[in-house]
This record gives sequence, C-alpha cells and structure tokens, in this order.
Amino acid sequence: MFLAKPKDNGAGYSDYFQKLNQELRSSGPGKPIVLLDLDRLDANLKVLKEKIQPPLQYRVVVKSLPSLDLLRYIVRETGSKRLMVFHSGDLIMLLGDPEFQKFDILLGKPMPVAALSDIYSKTKKENFQKVQWLSDTSSRIEQYLDFAKKKDLKLRLNLEIDIGLHRGGFADPEASLQGLELIHKNPDRLQFSGYMGYEPHVASVPVIFGDKVSAMEGSLVESLQRYSSHIELGKRKYPELFGSDLTFNGGGSKTYKFYQKHIGVVNDVSLGSALVKPTDFDVDSLEEHTPAVFIATPVLKRLEGTKIPFLESISFLFPLWDPNQELTYFIYGGAYSAKKESPKGLQDNSLFGASTNQGILNGSKATRLQPDDYVFFRPTQSEKVMAEMGEIHLLRGSKLFGIWKCFIN
Repeated sequence: MFLAKPKDNGAGYSDYFQKLNQELRSSGPGKPIVLLDLDRLDANLKVLKEKIQPPLQYRVVVKSLPSLDLLRYIVRETGSKRLMVFHSGDLIMLLGDPEFQKFDILLGKPMPVAALSDIYSKTKKENFQKVQWLSDTSSRIEQYLDFAKKKDLKLRLNLEIDIGLHRGGFADPEASLQGLELIHKNPDRLQFSGYMGYEPHVASVPVIFGDKVSAMEGSLVESLQRYSSHIELGKRKYPELFGSDLTFNGGGSKTYKFYQKHIGVVNDVSLGSALVKPTDFDVDSLEEHTPAVFIATPVLKRLEGTKIPFLESISFLFPLWDPNQELTYFIYGGAYSAKKESPKGLQDNSLFGASTNQGILNGSKATRLQPDDYVFFRPTQSEKVMAEMGEIHLLRGSKLFGIWKCFIN
C-alpha cells in the first residue's frame, strides 16, 4: 500500500510560463487561446534552413500551419515558393490569393474527382491547371483523364508511390508504369509532374539495441531505395516523360533532417508541424526543435479537496490517499486535444468526467494556482487546435503583440 500511494507531482510555473501567466493576467482576453511564440518559431526555422539547403527545396505543409499570415511569415523566412495542400477548401482559398496562386502547389492526398469538379468551379482555369494533382491508382488517373477531356484541361499528375508506409499508392515500380503509360498515351490532357513518397513509418522503426536516430536514418535509406527503383524503371520505359523540372517529393517533420545527407533521389521535402512542434512530434529526430504553440486557458474556480457528486461522504479520503487531489481547479473550456504543460502535476479527474465548458483538473498545493491564473497545454497536433480556436495570439519576448486569423477546413 505504501509503495502504491501516489507521490506529490505538483510544482509551480517554470520561469517561462510564469512570465506568460503574468502577461495574460494583465493583457490577455480572459478566455482559452492559442499562443504562438515567434521567438521559438524563428529558432525552429533556423534549424530548418540548416537542414534543407539547395539542391533540396522546402515545401510548406499548409494543413499544419492553417493561417495565411503564418504561411506568409514562413515563406518569407525560408524563401519557399512551394506548398503542400490537403483540403479542397484550402486549395480554393490559396488559388484565389494573389500571392499563393503563383506558388507550386502539390496535393498531399488524392482527391475524388468530385472534389476536382468543385474546385474547378470556384477557381480560374489557368490556376487550376498549375496544380500537381496526386494520383494513387490507374483508376484514379482514368477518372482525372475523363474529367480533363470534359473540361478541355491538361492536368499535371504526381504519382503517389508506396515506399514502406503501406497507406496506398503504387505499390511497386511495375504498378507505377501503368500510370505512366496512361499519361504517355494522353499528352494533350495529362502531364507527368513527378512522384510523392511519404515515409512517417520511419520514425516508428523498432530499436532493441543501438541509437534510435541511426535506426531511423537506416530505415529512410531503405525507403529511398524503393523510391529510386520507381524513378529508374520509369526513366527506362518512358524517358520522354522525365524532364528536368520534376518534383520528387518526400519528407515529413519527423524525417526531414536526414535528406540533406542523402541527396540524389528526393529533391522536394515537405514539413510543417516541426516548426511549432506539438506533442505528437516529440521524437528523437526533432530534439533540436522547441515547442512553439500552446493553449492557455484561465482558472475559473479553486476549491479545497476533491468533492465528487454522490460521493461527498468519502470525498475527504481522496487527497489523503493522493496528494495530487488536494485542490480542484475548474478551467474555462476543456477536453482539449492537448497535454498539460504547466504547472506540472495537474491531472484529470475520471470520476467527475470531462467537460468542454468547465473542465476539472486536480493538483497538489504545490501547483499554487489561483482564479484568473492560466493553465498551459501543448496541443497534440497544431492544425486541430488552431482551426478550433480560429485565431493565434502572438508572443514576442513573452509579450502579446498581435493576432493572426486561422482558416477552417
């Protein structure tokens, strides 16, 4: 029983969050908000520019950074003119923007032909034809071909290839030849623009002995060998399709750092989340990156002990057993797709239940929160919380100084 008794996990704010709490108490809006620390974002961008250098090109993943102002900040800092887009609504918006419609846009997933029709109806024909549409099967290429004929279009097609993730795409070089043949036979309607091979499975390579990062790099090399086999066979069979301006896309936040060392197959590397580092990207390969995005929400109520409905008579026992139930805090909002960051030692109460209106958190007296203080969370994924909150509150030097609006998919 003694060994099983919970320890006091509570602690006050770190210096960083103490400063943010003071700033939010004096100048914050008194509601749950997404915070983006531009100093930390700048540090992550510096790492990115060190890891991706010519001839590699950086492509910004739009879904992970869903704000036009944030995208403009990143492309200005990196010099990138390339976007990867995953949602039809985002694509329509970007193709209507005077700046971003000029960018090289690659789809990050294959779209149903109905989505193409919807996008086409809401964009200019010349902008629509600039997009690299992702195609994962010969059947989808045939659908796109039929659409191109009906609309008098010439579509740029990038072939999705399976290099180890097994989430679809052309499974082997012989299969991708079928797609190339369709493009070859219809040069007036289809144009081959390259390949896309995504490999997030590399970050999950099992390691019993040895270094995790080295194991990830070794797994990536195997994936690149699969990638290269598609290119080599395609060039032999259809050399006329392989010009000098093709996009051989790969990467992702967890693996992008390896590509500079293995130049020769991929020439276009995509990532987004690494720049703000939500908790799903706490991996060994991103140790040089710093979390830059947080949720901050005010404490509404502070109660002594932990009192549960229908268990009032025994509620006094909870903090006696678990010191992390000495205090009860009700916060503004709750049930976020996020992990508690500061103060340390706060925990959910499974008996009380979750709430998106007034979430309950328990903590020991060491957490030292008072009403109007803020609890800080780290999102598990950046795109979800940004889209839900609708705006990003900017920090520079631990001070609030502006707001960027988000777009909703």
